[in-house]
Amino acid sequence: MNQYIRFIIAVAALVAYLAALRFLAPPDQPYFILGIGMVGLISWLLGAIQGVIATVLLIPLTNLIFQQFTVSANYLHFASSPAYLGLQVVTALSIGHLRREKKALRKKEKELKETNEQLQTVLSQVQELGGLHNMCSGCKKIQDDEGNWQSIDSYLKKQTKMEFSHCICPDCAGAFKSASEKLKD
Repeated sequence: MNQYIRFIIAVAALVAYLAALRFLAPPDQPYFILGIGMVGLISWLLGAIQGVIATVLLIPLTNLIFQQFTVSANYLHFASSPAYLGLQVVTALSIGHLRREKKALRKKEKELKETNEQLQTVLSQVQELGGLHNMCSGCKKIQDDEGNWQSIDSYLKKQTKMEFSHCICPDCAGAFKSASEKLKD
């Protein structure tokens, strides 16, 4: 959500909070929980620091509204007490922390989704060899899908990304050695 829209929502909520205190709250029972909820909403929309700033600004505004009622001094003292202020600050910091964590989680989920899409694209391009193929028993050539005969290393190089280097295995090297010794004798 755009930061200006979040700011407008926070200001509208603040106006609604002050109007609720002024016009809806019974004069003998001020709604302190609304102040904590207001701070939580501002922290969620704008961040923890802005929530703490809102806490500092809400105290005089709340006192101003409560002074218009016939509210006992206990309520006025509670609205500006360090305990209530501390509760609002803790709320602001906690909700702000949750907001940051959710934002980071959303970013990670987006990255994971993009990576997953890339992996799915690469996986769809991978060709898997399988099925039954004709191979000559004598020369070891293989018949491709078009019916052409080619060497197994050419076929595999064309069908996969394999590269070959030719050498002699130990069994064949032993056979060649013994055959060459027999020819010398």
